Amino acid sequence: MKAINSAQHIVVAGLGMTGQACVRFLSAQQVKVSAWDTREHLNVPDSVNVPVTLGEPPAAFWSDVDLLILSPGINPQLPAVQYAAQAGVEIIGDVELFARLNDVPAFGITGSNGKTTVTLLLTHILKENGKAVVEAGNVGTPVLDTLSMSLDAIVLELSSFQLETTSSLKLQAGAILNISDDHLDRHGDMQRYLDAKQRIFQHCDTAIVWRGQAETRPTTPVRDIVLYGLDVAEVGFGFTNNWITFDGKPVVNMQHVQLVGSHNVLNIQAALAMAKVAGVEPAQAADAVYRFTSAPHRCVEIAKHRGIRWIDDSKATNVGATLAAIEGLGPGCTGNLILIAGGDAKGADLSPLSTAFSEHVSFVIALGRDGERLAALSPASACVKTMSEAVALAYEKAAAGDIVLLSPACASLDMFDNYIHRAAVFAEAVKEVTADA
Repeated sequence: MKAINSAQHIVVAGLGMTGQACVRFLSAQQVKVSAWDTREHLNVPDSVNVPVTLGEPPAAFWSDVDLLILSPGINPQLPAVQYAAQAGVEIIGDVELFARLNDVPAFGITGSNGKTTVTLLLTHILKENGKAVVEAGNVGTPVLDTLSMSLDAIVLELSSFQLETTSSLKLQAGAILNISDDHLDRHGDMQRYLDAKQRIFQHCDTAIVWRGQAETRPTTPVRDIVLYGLDVAEVGFGFTNNWITFDGKPVVNMQHVQLVGSHNVLNIQAALAMAKVAGVEPAQAADAVYRFTSAPHRCVEIAKHRGIRWIDDSKATNVGATLAAIEGLGPGCTGNLILIAGGDAKGADLSPLSTAFSEHVSFVIALGRDGERLAALSPASACVKTMSEAVALAYEKAAAGDIVLLSPACASLDMFDNYIHRAAVFAEAVKEVTADA
């Protein structure tokens, strides 16, 4: 690990998990560090043993500060952050600090959907092939905690919030898996959102690129590009006869894979492409792919009762994720697909769901702040007030061969603590209606 400048006064903004990890790391480096959180009445964790300022910082707060490390949840456009910039304070995120200190090969994954699946799958493939590796960033270990580990590689899941404060991250391989409307309440418009995502390629050797979406291509020069997609391909990764291929040769039989849906074919291809850059050939990686199980709340079957499959895709917090789930499951469904969706759409355009609803979804059950907007996209729909009502209605309508899919296309915070809480309420409601099994 490279050394940190101990003469700096560093302020950590935000005392969530990321901020606490930053304070812990910097305290161990014996630099002058303090913390600031926008919440005026925060109960400061006992583990934070540095000076803390809550709420609006005083006017002279930034006068002796050299570096401000923003947690991803803090908007750089906040007035206090802008005052810091005007005072000459350098503003970065924890990923940027990591980038300046790290000397281990790193792989970066971003996109609107599929990031966690690809991150965990790539980590799994590399571990199964004898490499010391850890997942970090938006999932797994805080990035700064990896600097003290003895590793062959680090696999980073990177959000747009993390990338917008990152400028010097060196990657052996990077990918923007896909782009759809998300976080527009933070970024303002799609171009700013895409610009944040594109920062992953600024110092990247090899770009892993989906042939199906031009926005995933790097707009800055990279040394090499590996392509993947659902079409037949003689070069790069393709898909034919239910096999993932590489350079035209079959390498992974999707019949033996536990991940379901065409969107997961793309996720697996992206992970295989990155593993190849890390020195694991696709044929070597296949066995690890077969043994991999999905992360929770990402198109996972939680129950099967009376021939009805209940699928938890609560992590689908934007339109693109729900489209991927519908288009991945719909064509293979022998009966009807009943969708439970809704929540806070975060300012996103929901209309792209209309075609998928008409082609694949027999009935939409909508709830939450933007439930009525979703219901309006399908003539076969109903609005309910609670998840229990949604599950009860789905149970009433479903028959053998049908799939009931929770894939909200929206954030959960209007009704639940987070998407995990939403999934737990869904699972409990399913358990109740299927109790006669």
